[in-house]
Formats: sequence, structure tokens, C-alpha cells
Amino acid sequence: MKKLGSVWAVLFCCVCAGAAEVKDLSLASCEADAVAFSPAVRAAQAQAQAARASYDSTRSSLYPGLYLDASGSWTSEVPEVNMGPQTFEFGSEWGYSAGPTLEYVLFDKGARSAASNSALAVYQSKLSELALARKQTLLQLRQAYFAVQRDLENIYLQSEQLKVARKQLADVESAYRAGAKSRRDVLMAEKQELRTAVDVSSARSALGRDLRELFKLTGTDYGINPAYALDWRVREKLEGETSAVIRADEPAQTVRRFASVSGLDFDEETPKLSAYDELVKSYEYAARGYAASVWPRVGLSAGAYWQYPNGPIHEDVFLGKAGVSLRLPLFEGGKNKDKAQAQRFSADAAREQKKDVAEALKALFYSAKDALTALDVETELTRRLVQKANQSAGLTYQAYNAGAVTFLEVDDANLAALQSRMMLSELNIRRLNNLAVMDSLGK
Repeated sequence: MKKLGSVWAVLFCCVCAGAAEVKDLSLASCEADAVAFSPAVRAAQAQAQAARASYDSTRSSLYPGLYLDASGSWTSEVPEVNMGPQTFEFGSEWGYSAGPTLEYVLFDKGARSAASNSALAVYQSKLSELALARKQTLLQLRQAYFAVQRDLENIYLQSEQLKVARKQLADVESAYRAGAKSRRDVLMAEKQELRTAVDVSSARSALGRDLRELFKLTGTDYGINPAYALDWRVREKLEGETSAVIRADEPAQTVRRFASVSGLDFDEETPKLSAYDELVKSYEYAARGYAASVWPRVGLSAGAYWQYPNGPIHEDVFLGKAGVSLRLPLFEGGKNKDKAQAQRFSADAAREQKKDVAEALKALFYSAKDALTALDVETELTRRLVQKANQSAGLTYQAYNAGAVTFLEVDDANLAALQSRMMLSELNIRRLNNLAVMDSLGK
């Protein structure tokens, strides 16, 4: 009869847990949502578009310019001359000129070309910053998602331990009623059950906090109330009202997805460093442009116009005009020379900044890669520890039932078994965080 009651209790818990809708939360969907939502990505994209427009504007100076020139005039007095009985006016009170004008710079020592190349380098730098923003967004999202996976694993493992604690409490209470155990054993078993329930509740609180961080990055909550959520595998009846039941990717499945990342090497052209390279180019081209400004600038203009009057003759006329202009700076106080020097110093500064950043990124990448080697050893040792701890917990409980040990030793053995399983789960999450860093910086 007692066994039948236990079966009905388990079925009741399963029905209660299964009544809530399970919300799927996959890493792939969270990644896509985070990249689409990220203000940093959208800002970088807008900056890249602005840089492209600036480049297109600068590049247009390399081509001839076609303009419509039009002017009108009125004068209160027209010069005139008397020649005998006749008076000749030199013009008219009213006049106009209208027609297209073509202008083109024949020579400027490459100033326009340098300005165009500088703008192009800025655009390429902004594209690298856009790629960097996407990578950083993915890294932040993945780290937040891995934290949620860790919390869900902790909830599940602790709920399983709670199931064991409740089973042992029931056994101890039954033995106490039969006179085989003391009240102290009952109190120890109750303390174990309560402590484990508190740990489950604490893990659920941590899950709520990490879910909110994840939702902040994705811009959506997926219809999940994070207040007091639960892992979908939990079938044990818990205290408090469950706000949501969540199913995330299995950590082992996620580790397999990133398995190939462990073979990557550091990317010397990672977007962060590429952005510095393009920035250096933009400064160098700008310096060339300023240096070219001390050379003559030769321009050509040509046009065709309808004009009235035709000099002193009161008639419309169609005229063609062409001309060449030369502009040579004679004195400017070293303005362009100093600007060119300032751009060269800026290029030097960007090179040094790149070196500093490159060393920092390399250290981060190879630290993550080195950590994988240690994690391999720790994971294998922890797997063996889990096996031994589980065996030890089972044997200790058998010894307790035989009267050979106290319930305190049972409690310690159960706690050691739980801690070893949680340690193994934590190692998987640490592996994922290191793989995510390598994926962000490697190739």
C-alpha cells in the first residue's frame, strides 16, 4: 500500500509540473535576436553608412562637375555715346546670362585622390567596427546564455538531491516510528531536506537574475516570467509558485557545437585590429592630401550660354567660353604643412595603440586556449569523482541503515555527491565561456 501511495505521489508531481507550458530557449534564436536588437550593432551600422556616404561624396570630386549658371542684372544708367545725330547705347538696362558650365581639376598633386582614399579607409574601418560590434554582441549573449544553462543545471541537480533527501527523510521517519531510529536522526534528515530546498530556491533566484540579463541583450523576454522559473526536467514538488518552465539547450550539446573552435589560432586580422589598420591608412592619406595643398592647382572650365545683350548690341546671342585657372598658395603660415604633420602623428599613435590592443587580445585568446587543456584534465578527474561520490553516498546510506554510521555522515556523503555533480556542470560552462572567447578572436 505504501508503494502504491508513492507511485500516486510521483504521478501527481509529474502532472503538476507538466501542467505549465514549457518555454524553449535556444542559443541560436537568442543569438539572432541579440544581433538584430543590439544598439551597439545598429550604431556601428549607421556609422558605417555615414562613412560610406562621406566616401561617395569625396570620390565625386575626382570627376568633372557640370553646373547651371544663371544671372540677371539691371542698371539704372546705360553708357552711351553721341555720334553726330545718333546716340549709341553700350548695352541695355536689363541683361541676363544662362547656360551649363563644366569644371574639372587638371592637376592638384593627388590631393583629391588622397582625400578619397582617406575617406575609403575610414569607411573600411567602420565596417571592421561593425563586424567587431557583432562579435562582441554574440560573445556577451553567449556568456549570458551559458549562465542560464548553468542555473538550470543547478536547479535540476539540486531538485534531484531534494528528491533523495525527501526519500531518506521518509525512511528515517518510518524507522523512528518503528523505534529503530532516534529523534535526532529525524531532525538531521529534516535539516538536510530543508537545506536542499533552500539551495533549490536560491538557484531559481539566480536563474531569474540571469534571465533578465539575457532578455536585456535580446530585447525580448520570449513570453517568460523570470521571477521564479524552473527547469523543465524537474518533477519534484517545490515551494513557491512557478513563474515559468524553461527548456534550454543541453550544455553537452552546446559544447559539441563549439568543439571545432578549440583548433583555431589567433586571428591577426580580427576586426578590432583591422579597424586600427584602416585608421592608420586614413591618417596617412589625409597627410598626403594636406602636403599636396602647397602645390599649384590647375583647373579647366568651359561653358555655353545664352546672353543678352550682346555687348552694346541689343540682341540675344549664344556664346561659348573656356578658360584655365591656376591657384598657387604663396603664404599660409605653414597651415597645411602642420596639418599633414598632425595626421602623421595620429597615424603613429594608432599604430602603437594597435600593438597594445593586439598583445591584450592575444593574451586573452591564448589564456582561453590554455585553459581548455586544464579543463580536459579537471573534467576527466571530476567525472571519476562523481562516480566515486555517488558510490560513496549509496554505501554510506546502506551503512546508516545497518547502524554502522550516523546520519551526519549520510548528509556529508550526499552533499559531496551533489557538489561533485555541480562541479562537473560548472566545468562544462567554463569550457563554453573559453570556447566563446576563442570563437570571437580566432580563425
